[in-house]
Amino acid sequence: MSSRQLAELLERAQNLGHIGPGEIDSYVKHSISHLSVADPAPGSRWCDLGSGGGLPGLIVAVERPDLKLTLLDRSSTRVEFLAEAVNQLDVGANLEVVEGDATVLAHNGLYRGEFDGVFCRSFGPPSITAECAIGFLRKTGCLVVSEPPTASTRRWSLKSLQTLGFAGVEMIDGPPRFAKLAVATPPGPDVPRTWKQMTKKPLF
Repeated sequence: MSSRQLAELLERAQNLGHIGPGEIDSYVKHSISHLSVADPAPGSRWCDLGSGGGLPGLIVAVERPDLKLTLLDRSSTRVEFLAEAVNQLDVGANLEVVEGDATVLAHNGLYRGEFDGVFCRSFGPPSITAECAIGFLRKTGCLVVSEPPTASTRRWSLKSLQTLGFAGVEMIDGPPRFAKLAVATPPGPDVPRTWKQMTKKPLF
């Protein structure tokens, strides 16, 4: 696999609307920073929540082939693209691409509480991201979220995060900027709620 192959795949993802406009190289560098902040242990299991065009999931797969990765997305067209990309990059040995609703899969025994960490680049608002992600995480796991350049901890409600089971939130200033949330206790059995419930009445 060459860096050119990866760039061509990301350009295709961009043309298909799976990732936004901008320089492909900057997307790759941002994803490498995401991986660096997460600092996964060798052989650990991680999920790219709402993988879309494969950011940061495909870059993580290339950089850390030792990790057990799940690229999760609810869109069949994005999942089809991701599956093709994984085959072209020849990184499928420890990687699976899963199509489905995160609020449903987070209650599935195959995925609930099974991940050491979750990557998230542009899944949704902080409240929904946190509520969905904790359903996938082990009690020693962490969520690493890409943040807007000028974001502050005010985007994240400490009280609500602790209610979910997170210890709190650590802001990594960067640039680029990330939020890192460590699990303190497993979430309750009703977490996460459905999309309709979360959007109608977000925790914060």
